Amino acid sequence: MMTMFHRKSFLRSATILAIVGVTLLSGCTTKDSNIDGTGENKPTVQEDSQEIIMADFNALLESDPKADAVIAFMDKNISNVSKENASVMVTKLEEVQKSGLSALEEKYFNGETIQSKMGEIYRSEFDLDKIEETQDEELKKLLVETSDSGYKVETAEGSFFPVINYEFYKKYSSYVSEDMKDYIDIMSVESNHVPVKDAALIIGWDEMITRALAQEKFAENHKNSVKASEIGELQKRYLTFMLYGANNTPLFSYDSKVMVPDAKAAYLNALKSGGDSALMQKLGEYMDILSKTNYKLSDEAEKFRKDAVESKTL
Repeated sequence: MMTMFHRKSFLRSATILAIVGVTLLSGCTTKDSNIDGTGENKPTVQEDSQEIIMADFNALLESDPKADAVIAFMDKNISNVSKENASVMVTKLEEVQKSGLSALEEKYFNGETIQSKMGEIYRSEFDLDKIEETQDEELKKLLVETSDSGYKVETAEGSFFPVINYEFYKKYSSYVSEDMKDYIDIMSVESNHVPVKDAALIIGWDEMITRALAQEKFAENHKNSVKASEIGELQKRYLTFMLYGANNTPLFSYDSKVMVPDAKAAYLNALKSGGDSALMQKLGEYMDILSKTNYKLSDEAEKFRKDAVESKTL
């Protein structure tokens, strides 16, 4: 039996086809026709078709779908809508993934079965591409669901859990607006290589600055983006890393309070490369303060970094 969702889609499609057929039979010769000079009336058909696609997409969202259903719809239709509408689709997919993450995560921690099975099979970096090597059917079903829904598996403190796989989004990059494309690029870097694991930085100090500069560039170029606030939160996180480090990878030695040599070298090298970004200016001020005490944490430096993070400014 045809569902209400598909019945509406069918009726709308049939109406459009009927209108196009009548127009063709009439010769399309009136001044109100949308012939584009090539003898075709594609603009009208494309606009109407796009309205149908977005109406169906919104109807799908109202049905409280899982991420894999949204992905299937997007894979089929995203190439037939504008960059703005494609960006809306990506944003909505992300919302669906975020709202469904806790339910999927529960499946990973429902008892100790899944965790123990994954611990036995995967003793190092987890790779979803190796699903077919998994012999356990229960585990394989969960991993397929994870992959098909646009998630990946992360590990921390001996546990396995799903996170959004932003690398998965790159297949949509050519269809979306420039700000959304840049957002996908930034977030895919984050999901491919998380900056912190088990309260320790697992990227280099130089990589930290590179990522922070990319985030700053996004903020400057896309002030009105729907993703501006999310990138802003990411900037604040990286500013904290840059000025404090992490609990198990502090910027200053817990004993001597002296700046970690690798961080000092990376920061001074970044400053040598120049650039008048707000990030580099702030880093320069910080290093100038620290140079007064031979890069040992001082009250002045402590106040500087506390004020910088609390004010959310670079």
